[in-house]
Amino acid sequence: MNIFNPLLELLYPTRCLVCAQAGAIVHPACQGKLAYVKEPFCHLCCAPLTDRHCNSLLCRMPEAYRALTGVRSVFWHEGGGREAVLRLKYRGVSSLRNWAASEVANALQRFQLAGHFDRILAIPLHPQHLRQRGYNQAGIVAAAVAPLLDLPYNSQYLVRQRATRSQVELNAPDRAINVRDAFRWNGPPLQGQRILLFDDVCTTGATLNECARSLQSAGAADIWALTLTREFVKK
Repeated sequence: MNIFNPLLELLYPTRCLVCAQAGAIVHPACQGKLAYVKEPFCHLCCAPLTDRHCNSLLCRMPEAYRALTGVRSVFWHEGGGREAVLRLKYRGVSSLRNWAASEVANALQRFQLAGHFDRILAIPLHPQHLRQRGYNQAGIVAAAVAPLLDLPYNSQYLVRQRATRSQVELNAPDRAINVRDAFRWNGPPLQGQRILLFDDVCTTGATLNECARSLQSAGAADIWALTLTREFVKK
């Protein structure tokens, strides 16, 4: 069942992602409390850095298998950013889509990636999961970002060809195994194209990289991932 229901949003007023008071998605006084991704972070995987060396799954991955050029995120996975992901993913708060799209477009400017891409895509759900949830939270945000960046967006070409276990309870190596060969590109050739791949949250980067591998096989030359938040699993 699709829980993106306008009636639900009329019955339950918009509450600030930071202070939870009604009236705005983020009150002006709360804007500065959002945990935007800032240096120091790994310029490959966007994990927070406490040392010069990053030991993330994506950074440890053999270069021949790593299809992503880099990962960037708008927020760390805490506070208001984490709350935005939860509302999009589990509560179906569709009014967040335009706010999230604006934050994504602004982040591309901050990371000096604006104007770099030929198209935007979103991590797809398996059809069975899509039927159960009724919407793809990454897809609705990517669709709202596309006109802001003047990029084409199509939700039909990139598909998840097999259902996978939830990544939530898996460690980093098992996450990579779980999504291996899970995606397929069914669209026209991507020869030489620069792709912006969007998802709501990056934890290890395993899903993003596996999706990027399918795009690379279709001819994409440069694939960046951008997510609303960046979580980090070391194990």
